[in-house]
Amino acid sequence: MQTLALRLAIISLALVVGTLSWRLAGGPSGLAYVALYALMAVPGLPLGFALFGRAHAAGWVAGTAIGYGLSAVLLWVAVQAKLPVGSGFILSAALAVGLFLGLRKVQPLVVVPTWARSDSLALALVMLIAPVLMWNPFTAIGSVDDKDNRRYRAYFTADFLWHIALTAELGRGDSPPRNPYMARRELNYYWAYFVPPAIVARTGMFPAQTALLLNAVCAGVTFVSTLFVIAWCIVPRAGPAALAVILVFLCASAEGVYAIWDLQTRGASLSQLRNTNTDAITAWFFETQTIDSLPRSLWYTPQHAAACGLGLMGLIVAGVGTAQHRIPAALIAGVSLGLSLIFSPFLGGVFAVMYGLTAAWTAGQAHGWRVSPTVRDVAFAGLAAVPVLAALGWCLAAGTFEGARGAVEIGLSARAAAAPIVLPLLSLGPVLIPAIAGVLVGARRWPLQASLAGLCAGFFLLYFVTLTLEPVWVGWRAGQVILVTMPPLLAALFAWLAERSRAAVAVLAIAVIAVGLPTTVIDWSNAQDVTNDHMGPGFRWTVVVRPDTQAALRWIREQTPADAVVQMSIAPRGRETWTLLPTFAERRMAAGKPISLLASPEYEQRSGEADAMFKTDAAAEAWRLARALRLDYVFVDHVERQAFGEAAIAKFYDQRFFTPVFSQGAAAVFAVR
Repeated sequence: MQTLALRLAIISLALVVGTLSWRLAGGPSGLAYVALYALMAVPGLPLGFALFGRAHAAGWVAGTAIGYGLSAVLLWVAVQAKLPVGSGFILSAALAVGLFLGLRKVQPLVVVPTWARSDSLALALVMLIAPVLMWNPFTAIGSVDDKDNRRYRAYFTADFLWHIALTAELGRGDSPPRNPYMARRELNYYWAYFVPPAIVARTGMFPAQTALLLNAVCAGVTFVSTLFVIAWCIVPRAGPAALAVILVFLCASAEGVYAIWDLQTRGASLSQLRNTNTDAITAWFFETQTIDSLPRSLWYTPQHAAACGLGLMGLIVAGVGTAQHRIPAALIAGVSLGLSLIFSPFLGGVFAVMYGLTAAWTAGQAHGWRVSPTVRDVAFAGLAAVPVLAALGWCLAAGTFEGARGAVEIGLSARAAAAPIVLPLLSLGPVLIPAIAGVLVGARRWPLQASLAGLCAGFFLLYFVTLTLEPVWVGWRAGQVILVTMPPLLAALFAWLAERSRAAVAVLAIAVIAVGLPTTVIDWSNAQDVTNDHMGPGFRWTVVVRPDTQAALRWIREQTPADAVVQMSIAPRGRETWTLLPTFAERRMAAGKPISLLASPEYEQRSGEADAMFKTDAAAEAWRLARALRLDYVFVDHVERQAFGEAAIAKFYDQRFFTPVFSQGAAAVFAVR
């Protein structure tokens, strides 16, 4: 019976992922991308098998996470070496062959509990979380209405549409990549996760948007798997581990219940939930930090989710298993941590610190805190720093940290201090309270050091670290650290309860679901709602791209040189269509205000110069400003016409200075003479 259930679960997972991929790609090519993602994971499998064995799911999951990271690095190396497109995949395959040959006789370096069929069943069921949560929001992206407008839900416009622009930029292969919102500058961002879809898009197999969506589905399934694996490795009970991951993923926040209660007490309609950022009630109502629940990691920030998954695999080595060969185990853990650092430097750095804390804690406990053997084991574990330092060198060479220097402040966060008790209770309460109980009942029985290190690190970041250029950002990353390391604590509680009363497990799970699930349901519903045209906090909930604008953007993408600089207005577009040209036309701008990058005075200065070009009625002055900005083309549509008036647009028709090259409806493109 258990075998049949496992087969049905695997078939269901394959059908859901396959059908979603087919739908996102508009045909069977979506399945080809899933196969390609699996091939990109292959270089990491020898390392995963070396750590945990090929008969253990931890080996496959860790190998998949590491393999994607290694492939991303190798693909970029091939691009920088000016090798033909596809050479990176050959390098990746060569690395895989070499590692398989070199490690084929290695016995598992880390001893973890034996994996059973019931554990595979639980893992397969948990993996379904990712495609189920992603299905409706992803298939709604860019939906076409009855007027041929394309519609994009807010928050996807802040992340996913920016990721399309980033992918287009990486596809050019420039070293270093340029900033699509300020063509004169290099791009200072952690872009490595996006290299594989960028290379795939560069080959012409898929548009950038499709490649990103398909990649995110595969990466999401991998991410969910890492949460289950670390929970199971710490508390090797299939049911408790699966239940813990499901609840942390779906029921972590009580903000939805609070939003419903608030509307009811004010006599307002529950339909107002459509106009509420439910997973940010702590910020909206209490002006404190906000923590994003894990579904948002799947929808908006797959690069951070991938970094967390890689970090978790390193933590298993530090605090869960018994390392038989400490030096190679530490080095492989370091590879995983290093790739985490490359994908998301802030999170990767935090996980590297957590690895060190966990290794020291584990060694101290194992040796009764005797100094000599504890120091010896910590020194062995510290060899993980070698790959991490190499990854740090990559980040420095790529300019990842430029612009962030001096922006991090240590000290009590003003935002967190605004509501220090409400913040964790609303954002994390449904799972945080049981997690604390899990510590109390499970600390002596299971190796909870890694999870406790995660809680300590996450709450320290939440309350004592501030990114001055974007104060809410640390809350999002701190929340991820807390949430991804929390499942083992809940699993410990559920395992302890199950040995005494299964009814108690059911009652607790129902209570957590009742308080926490509404947030995810509301957020999931809103993430797919592209019919809401109401104003949000400074932007519309749905961004609409009109047919004439689509035609102009397509003309720019197909008819202008790849390195052309095209400019639109900045201030009138605000936080709605701020990435219109880099995303849909795949062209750089001379000036912009990218809300997904760290703010700087230069963005303000350049944006003011660009808007001055639109404001003036004098063609000669507009031409002078355009030349100063080094523009090749100027783009306008209904936004510029409404903001500046037709007289200001008329100057672009003065063929002494500009040449009209495209016009349809309100949209037009002008070449700068």
